[in-house]
Amino acid sequence: MVWLLISGFFCWLAFREIKGAMVARPGYGRPEPVYKPYLLVCLIFAGLFVWRPLYYWHFERHLSLISTELAESHPAYFHCNTAIDAMFDNDPFAAGHANPETGEIVFQHPWCATLMDYLDHPERASRQELHSLNMLSHESMHVRGELNEARAECQAVQRNYRTAKLLGVSDLVARKNALDIYRNNYMQLSTAPERVAVYFSGQCAPGKDLDERLSDSTWRWLEEPYDELSSD
Repeated sequence: MVWLLISGFFCWLAFREIKGAMVARPGYGRPEPVYKPYLLVCLIFAGLFVWRPLYYWHFERHLSLISTELAESHPAYFHCNTAIDAMFDNDPFAAGHANPETGEIVFQHPWCATLMDYLDHPERASRQELHSLNMLSHESMHVRGELNEARAECQAVQRNYRTAKLLGVSDLVARKNALDIYRNNYMQLSTAPERVAVYFSGQCAPGKDLDERLSDSTWRWLEEPYDELSSD
């Protein structure tokens, strides 16, 4: 919102400059010609400040479609919180949260930027960037109707390859990213503090109770040589 207000201010300055060339300003006998360098600067700054919110708006729409597909056609509405938004959020300390009733998914600041960073270089994603990918899968499971955190996390783990592919990541890189999340991020939850360990279940493994046996499950590639998955 702040970015749009600043952009609007520069648009108003540009409009005032153009209007001044058509209608004489108070105290002037005739209209003043447009000062082109000033007008150009105003338009450039207006465009620069409006670009960021438009880019995030497009990103949110894109993630809404992906989340809806992950949630098996349950409508999802994705939103990237700004630092100001977080001040009015009902759950500001959660990196992300979802409302199964409304379908709204919220990523707190700066997790949308982290997911964007992941998409810039998925082949060398950091642990935090991989977590942002898993968050998208996890919150989509809540929209799908799963309220239990451990079950939602296990469902996400099995779908992270699918999520990465929907985001446009290449096949081999998507496999490696999904396996890294399972082998590293997820398995370490078993020894994490209690507030984080609630996302872990010993039944979240191939052949166990929480295995959904998906045709594109992350676990399909557990037995493949890791070196092969690392090359793209």
